[in-house]
Amino acid sequence: MPRVPRSLARVKADVCSIKRRYSIMKRTLNSWDDVEVFLAVLRAGSFLGGAKALDTNQSTVSRRVLQMERYLDVKLFDRSKRGARPTASARLIQPAAETIEEQVQAIERGVAGIDTEMRGEVKITATEGIGTFWLGPRMLGFQRSHPGIDLYIDATSEPRELGLREADIAIRFGRPDVPAYRIRQVAKVTFRAFGSRAYLREFGLPQGFQDFRDHLFVDYDAPLRGPLWTSWRRIVNSGKATVLRSNSTHAVGRACDAGYGLALLPLFAPDYHPHILEVPVEIGPPLELWVATHEETGNSARVRAALDYIYKLFEVDRYRYFSG
Repeated sequence: MPRVPRSLARVKADVCSIKRRYSIMKRTLNSWDDVEVFLAVLRAGSFLGGAKALDTNQSTVSRRVLQMERYLDVKLFDRSKRGARPTASARLIQPAAETIEEQVQAIERGVAGIDTEMRGEVKITATEGIGTFWLGPRMLGFQRSHPGIDLYIDATSEPRELGLREADIAIRFGRPDVPAYRIRQVAKVTFRAFGSRAYLREFGLPQGFQDFRDHLFVDYDAPLRGPLWTSWRRIVNSGKATVLRSNSTHAVGRACDAGYGLALLPLFAPDYHPHILEVPVEIGPPLELWVATHEETGNSARVRAALDYIYKLFEVDRYRYFSG
């Protein structure tokens, strides 16, 4: 027989059951929200950081922590201008709090995984270039076909934890190494050096590695590893100067388009930066692009529908933008 989604009341009952099983400093916290606030401050190292992680304000977090300390009759954090340092009592509480967190998240993932309704949010995390320029415009057809589904595209190079429900679908360079993830390699992305037409008229079009020594560069400021990035770093270091750096691939592309200098961009970049031309020099091997979902939340009807649509998009654009 098919599994029937549990009601919200049942989920809440399960959460309450979990909380009763774990005593904290000989008492229990008032609610799961207390545990969530405590862990957010602990991990961020400050009340402000905890508030940002929970998408709330600092005064609310400070008030909740103070209430917890009064309730438990212990001091959890030493406050200072540099942040909030956990006390010995906080460290003692931490393992039990994290156990509660893990089991509450397991319940949430389980409920999401058996959701059969085409309603709710699907959160997709992707690198800025893929998420902003390639994926975003192409998901319109999916949204029109599934008006009850709200799409959230998290365009960032920062990794997201699918098991913590930070995202439902991840599109990333490099193979994810998480046993609970369902993964598929969907493409290989080739990168080349690009420059604007005006810039290349002034400085010339490089024909080989030695020609890069006479050029200016726009560089992506991120700690990236692999043969492609090693080769590009060697090229940049051999050039005249790096005139602009940014942690945004969009900003790098726009600066290249404006004529600042050469930049390393994917082959589909000219579709979004109309004034740039490809430099005919192979920089390094293409990067593997992978799609991942969690084994539990990936069973959700809405996540499955979005995932299937994304796979089709990669198939359609395989020969235009990608390879492999």
